[in-house]
Amino acid sequence: MHIMSTDRTSYKIRGKWDTTVGRKVVMAASGLLLIGYLIIHLAANLMVFAGDGGRLLNRYSYTLHQLGPLLWIARILLATFFLSHIISGIRVVIQNRRARSSRYAMAASKGGPSKMTVASRWMAITGLILLVFVPTHVWMFTLGPYYETVIDGVPMRDIYRLVVERFKNPVTAFSYAAVMLFLCLHLAHGFWSALQSLGALNRKWLPIAYTVGIVLGVLIAGGFFVLPIYTYFFIPMP
Repeated sequence: MHIMSTDRTSYKIRGKWDTTVGRKVVMAASGLLLIGYLIIHLAANLMVFAGDGGRLLNRYSYTLHQLGPLLWIARILLATFFLSHIISGIRVVIQNRRARSSRYAMAASKGGPSKMTVASRWMAITGLILLVFVPTHVWMFTLGPYYETVIDGVPMRDIYRLVVERFKNPVTAFSYAAVMLFLCLHLAHGFWSALQSLGALNRKWLPIAYTVGIVLGVLIAGGFFVLPIYTYFFIPMP
């Protein structure tokens, strides 16, 4: 009897999260955590503009790698958030498409607080583009060539040289910048939609969250957009 009770409890817990609402909560929570990471990641990337030949960026990268196991734990957690966001998002999209009798009729009927926009209609598309972009980005900048430099007598990886070298390639620079336009759309809708899925919004706070989402999308994606363009045109190879 005890085993049956435990099984029923386990089934109820799985059943609760294996629903459209449960998947949206997972997608929303992981999405907000990923937005937080993007802000930190952007702040680090903007160190390229310090004008010190990469000292600040390289020392930051070196400090991170000195964390050892903690850095790997952070990477595993980040990968978990990313995969959770993708899987829950895909399942929600599939279930929503199955439930619709007519996508066109639904799109035409939306209005008011639903905020049906180009960004919301393109969430699946922008998500798929980012799904391809992220592993490519990791491969290019984390697993790329290992250049070494010495700062204040300490040998370390010259991540600054790698970044500049990559963005001196016009295909890399301009394709990277183009993807940031899709990131902007994804964040603009994703931020307020995540808060709504978590039940953190009402009619009073919805317009504010919607505006904050647009601002966040423009600032974050804009920062990443400027990085390759400025590097390509104005930063010399080290």
